[in-house]
Amino acid sequence: MSFEFNCRTKDNVELVLEGTFFWEVVDLPCMVRTTGDTSGDICSHARSQFIKYVAQVTLKEFMDDLNKISMQVYKDDNEFYSSRGVKVQSLEVTRYQCADESTSEVLSQIIQETTNRMNRLSQAESENEVKLFRMQGQIEQEKLNTELLEIQHQHSQSEARVFGMSEADKVSAFLEGLVETVPALQERTAMWLTLRKTDALSAISSGGANLYYTPNDVNLSIESKSAA
Repeated sequence: MSFEFNCRTKDNVELVLEGTFFWEVVDLPCMVRTTGDTSGDICSHARSQFIKYVAQVTLKEFMDDLNKISMQVYKDDNEFYSSRGVKVQSLEVTRYQCADESTSEVLSQIIQETTNRMNRLSQAESENEVKLFRMQGQIEQEKLNTELLEIQHQHSQSEARVFGMSEADKVSAFLEGLVETVPALQERTAMWLTLRKTDALSAISSGGANLYYTPNDVNLSIESKSAA
């Protein structure tokens, strides 16, 4: 059932409301006994309810709470409908406008600005979601980079540890293997250092590096004598 009627808000703005009732008969004998104009009774009662509730709110409150007001119109007085053997399923306000043309123009502007504001808010929320998603991706990437650096550091430490233990085993095996032949530890150590120096010289000579010997390397001493 469609309806259209006028009502005024708390701040004295006259509105023209249009909407639709969805109702059904649940007790036919009761409806017949109680009223001869069921649809008229429902419409009149809804109009009086709307007038009562709309008069308690301002225009802005009406616009913000339209759905809530619509539900109150038929839910707060179910006894009226049940006493007539009917049940209201829902009530929808499909359109409203100001009865005064100048006020209607202002209302249109308000509605348009509200719509624009909601669109801007929606756009801002979308942009924030994109930024948040990008930041989360960067955070996850940094976490992965940190984990990778830690793994690489641990791997380097493990390699250094293994290499050091290997060198230590070589030195130990060399020094212990010459105990009988060269009893003096100092001499065995000097022999090890000589061999290591030979390995270093071989590695350098195989590349394009220049090799310079110090007096200690060639056992060279320079003596300066003054003329008599």
